[in-house]
Amino acid sequence: MEKPIEHKGRVVLVEGDRIDVEMTVEGACATCKAAKACGMGESRDKVVSLLTASAGLYEVGDEVMVSIERKMGIKAATYAYIFPFFIMVAVLLVMFGAGFSETAAGLSSLGAIAVYYAVLACFRHRIERDIIFKLRKI
Repeated sequence: MEKPIEHKGRVVLVEGDRIDVEMTVEGACATCKAAKACGMGESRDKVVSLLTASAGLYEVGDEVMVSIERKMGIKAATYAYIFPFFIMVAVLLVMFGAGFSETAAGLSSLGAIAVYYAVLACFRHRIERDIIFKLRKI
């Protein structure tokens, strides 16, 4: 069994079945000893909203561990990055093949990505139920 992806965080909001957790997400360079010397080390705070029936067990300020199974993480990355990439490339190729200019093809591919993310936003409630985060106090 693969180890889940885990991040420490702090509860910043509890509202009904929803919990907002603020996490410091570190880039891949963060563990490198030379990261500060080259300026590539990065970390940023990110707030993630989680739906859980046990939201009442948590309070603002609680330190928690947020985890997600790797396959769920891959599914989320596919929705967020991989599908849009292929849509963009496909629209570019079709537009170029149809004889449109680079500007028209580029703008069309950006428009297609905008439509994709709008449709994704419409289905976010279903996606929230498919991609399951686990939460535990630490």
